[in-house]
Amino acid sequence: MSVLTIILIALLVILLFRVSVSIIRALIYIGLVLLCLYLAYQGALYALDYFNVDINQLIYDVKSSI
Repeated sequence: MSVLTIILIALLVILLFRVSVSIIRALIYIGLVLLCLYLAYQGALYALDYFNVDINQLIYDVKSSI
């Protein structure tokens, strides 16, 4: 192998490493956002269940008051 080939392979490896790290960082960020949304949804459901709020009756009351 020539020196130029070795340098090009090394540059390609570095480029692929940097791209993969940025992709992994983006996936982790998206995963954390989805986790926060899911936990907020579950917390709202838990709070409604804890305070015995009937969501169907609540929607019916809102519709009938309009």
